[in-house]
Order: sequence, then structure tokens, then C-alpha cells
Amino acid sequence: MTSTDSTAASRPTFFPPAPDLRRAGQALALALGVSMATAVRAQPVEPSWTQRALSAINASSPVGMVPAEQRQSGALGWFGDAWDGSKRIFRDGRTDFVLPLYSWHPAFAYPNRDAQNHYSWGAGVARTLIDERDNERIVYALAFSDSHYDLQVMAGYGWLARWPLFAGLKGGLGYTVFVAARSDANYIPFPGILPLAGIGTDRVMFYGSWIAFSDVLFVFARISLPLGEAGPAPFEAAGGARRNLIYGAGAYVNTDASGIDTVSSGNGWAPMLGYRRYLSDSVALDVSAWRANFTLDWNGARLGSFDFTPVTAALQYHLPSYRGFRMYAGLGAAYNRVSKAQMPGYALERTHFAPVVQAGVDFAVSDSVVITAGLGANFSRNRLTQNGAGLGTVQLSPVAFSLGIGLTF
Repeated sequence: MTSTDSTAASRPTFFPPAPDLRRAGQALALALGVSMATAVRAQPVEPSWTQRALSAINASSPVGMVPAEQRQSGALGWFGDAWDGSKRIFRDGRTDFVLPLYSWHPAFAYPNRDAQNHYSWGAGVARTLIDERDNERIVYALAFSDSHYDLQVMAGYGWLARWPLFAGLKGGLGYTVFVAARSDANYIPFPGILPLAGIGTDRVMFYGSWIAFSDVLFVFARISLPLGEAGPAPFEAAGGARRNLIYGAGAYVNTDASGIDTVSSGNGWAPMLGYRRYLSDSVALDVSAWRANFTLDWNGARLGSFDFTPVTAALQYHLPSYRGFRMYAGLGAAYNRVSKAQMPGYALERTHFAPVVQAGVDFAVSDSVVITAGLGANFSRNRLTQNGAGLGTVQLSPVAFSLGIGLTF
């Protein structure tokens, strides 16, 4: 999402390097206000507003998972209780899949909004617990493509007070606190708090969070399946004896070049080969490669074409199977190579490393045959030169959507 057209268009999805303190205060007040207004609904009457507010914050935070008689005193004790409560959610909750969906950039804040990245490709994993008041508590970690087509990683805690709506749907309001790392902050971790709204069921929830610091609406989903039902699955089949999967696939690769004004690129089809080793029933190491041919345009003129080949190694987390299906999320790195370039007078950096985010699902047709589908977002960066003079960095940002078949052994 890098752009030089306007200051507003270059604002990040979450926190800018130098945030607007007034807006930061407004966002913090909104998130805490939502927490207190929703959590206090089930609290007993307190003698003062301050005590009610503190009680609401405790009830909605991970501290609420710790019985009152077991809580520690003092500020350090509060953080200790919060850590203990988070561990209880992780231990007692169920494992869910988190899928970033969309980042909406309003026209009033982004005059060149078409240059921004609206599709936050990525994935994450959460542990979700529905408490005795039907409120939702989650601890999560996810990685995705931010508004600048750069990798953003974050981990945090979310709380949602929920009310029944109709036809089994529930709506909720709450907040999330997190630690994130972004390229425009030099990947130095920083904390944040944001309001949260959701609608859905216990199994599937859709969330929205308005990020006042950058005027962006971030939408994502949490997916949970009734696990343990009949159906074979990779690795789990044959008592976990089949630890290896080799697969071939076809991939449609979508690019959205940015980084230099007016630069654009084409899409392409690619053959893909991969090997996966299951290290345990839920963790796997995956190595894959594909090759596609792309075109590159600048200032409305075709510069030429080139082949792009990434070799990716990623560590994947696989959710338990459901009727033979297993969803997974992965994070790794790719060695990217540009070859067979036909761009007279121009050249792209030939090799570099880049982070990669994966998400997908496998279906075990039998103990040995697996259909696999997924996406992989590659955060490639290639320096473009003209007759040896640097023009800038092209952010190709290829996302490969693949479908294939594999054998376990």
C-alpha cells in the first residue's frame, strides 16, 4: 500500500510510527467504554462508579478467569492474574481458525484508496472459550498482509459480550488488546487496544474493528468445526503412521504490484510441487515451489515479462480433522528468484528472501490420497533499475491460490 500521492493514503492499518495522540486517546476511551458498558450488565451493584468500572474491567479481562479469592494484590499481581487467566483460556478453550478478510479504506481518508491493499490475505489460530455468561474470550495469533502489502504479525486477547438476536445468531461488543509488529515500525513490537463488534454463532463469528488511528475498518472471521467426527485425515490416518505428504497442484497467482507510482503487473498460472512432513499430530514442516510468468508495466507502457520462482519453507499448524477435512495456517520464508527476464533496458533484482503466510485445507479421500487447497501470500520486494540506475522497489505481492492432490506415506 505504499503510495506517494497523499499523506492519508500512506497511513498504516494499525499504528503509525508517530500516532495522533488525540485519536489514540479517543480509541482507548472507546475500547474501554465498550468493555465497561457491556461487562457491567451482569455485575452486582457497587457502591461507586469507580468500583463498578474496575469490576467491569476485571470481569472482561483474563483476570476474570481467576476466582476472586485466588487473585493477587497490587499491580504486578494483576498482571500475574491476567497471565494465569490467559493460560486457563488456552488450556480449556477449543482451537479455532482465524481468517483476515478485508480492510476497508474510506474515500474521505484515502483519496487514492484504490492504491491500498484491501484484501488482508493471511491466517491465524485462536483458542476460544465461551464462559458461563455466554461471553466470548479468545487468545489468538495471526499474520496477514497489511495496508502497505507488508507482513504484519500480532498476538492478543479478545473479549465479546454477546446477546441473542434471531435464528441462532448472536451479536456482541467488546475489545481486543494485542502486541503487533509492522514494517513501518521496523518490526519493533508495540501494544494496542481496539474496539470489537461481532455477529455469528459459537462456531462461526464475523468481527469488525474500527482503527481510529488510520481510519480503517478491519474485518476478520473465526471458524470452529465440531471436531472428532468420523473421517480419515493426513497423519491421523493409520494411527499417525503416515507422516509424509508429497503433492502436486495447479496455482493461479494474483499479483498487485506497488511501491512505484503507476507500476502494475499481470497475473499467471503456475505448476506447484510440495512436500510436507508431519512433526506431530498438529505441526508440520512444508516445502513447496512454483513458477509463473508475469508482465510488468510502468507509466502505461509494457516493460516486458519475467519468470518468478519462490521456494518456500513454512511451519504449519493443523487443526483437528472434521469429516476428513483439516484446516491449517502457516508462516515461513521464501527464496524468490527472477529469471528469463525480457525487459530491454530494465532489470529486476534477481534473488531475495521474503516472508510468506499460508492458509488452507486438506481433505483425506483415503488413508493415502489427499486433496489439498490453499493460498500463500508472498511479501516479495524487487529493486527495479533502468540501465543500472535505481528506480525504486517493486512490491509484487503475489498470492498463489492452489488446488492439488497428494499421497501420504
